Amino acid sequence: MPTLQFSYKEHIIPKYQSVMDDILEHKYTHYKLYGGRGSTKSSFISLAIPLILLSNPDVHVCVFRKVGNTLKSSVYGQVQWGIEECGLYEYFRFKVNPMEIIFKPTGQKIMFFGLDDAGKIKSIKLPFGYIGVTWFEEEDQFAGEAEIRKVLQSTMRGGDKFWDFRSFNPPISASNWANKDVLVDRDDTLCLKSCYLDVPKEWLGSAFFDEAEWLKEVNPRA
Repeated sequence: MPTLQFSYKEHIIPKYQSVMDDILEHKYTHYKLYGGRGSTKSSFISLAIPLILLSNPDVHVCVFRKVGNTLKSSVYGQVQWGIEECGLYEYFRFKVNPMEIIFKPTGQKIMFFGLDDAGKIKSIKLPFGYIGVTWFEEEDQFAGEAEIRKVLQSTMRGGDKFWDFRSFNPPISASNWANKDVLVDRDDTLCLKSCYLDVPKEWLGSAFFDEAEWLKEVNPRA
C-alpha cells in the first residue's frame, strides 16, 4: 500500500484537526459540517476520503449531489484535489463514464451520483467489500432527511464501519430542514459549524476577506 507523502494536518484548519482524528478512529458515524463560503468544509472531506480508503481496504465511497450534471464541476474535481494533496494521485485512476475514481492497489471505488436518478443507487454492483463512506454535498438542496435516509438504507449495509458526511452552506431561513437537522442531538453524530474567519488568511487571499467584510457591513444576514 502507498504511504502518505505529506503531513495532512498542514492542509486542515485548526478547527478540523481533532475532527480528522475522530474520523480516522471512527468515533462517529455521521459528520455534519456546515458553514459559509471559504470555510473549507468540502476540502476537508475530500482529504478525509482517501485517508479512509488507505486504512480500510474493503470500503468503497459514494458521493452525492441533488442534480447529476453538477458532479463533474464540483465534487469530482474536489475529490481529485484531495487525492493530489495527499500525494496519492498516481495511485488512482480517474474515469468520467461512468464517473468514478479507482484506487489502483485495491480496486476500491469512489463513485458519484445525482439523486435526480436515485434508481441507480439500488443497482450498484461492487467487486468486493461494501459502501462504507457516503458524502452528501450541498445537503440543503436535497428534499429532506427522508430522502437521504432512503439512500442510506441502500448503502449502509454489509459492513462494520460507516462514515456519512454532510456539507452545506446554511440557508438564510432558520426553518430550513438542513438548519434544523444539525440541532438534533445524536450520540453517533458530530455537527460542526465553521466560517472563513477560521481559515488562515493566506489560504483564501486578502480579496476574499475584503469582500466578506464588506458584505458583513452592508448585509449582515447574507
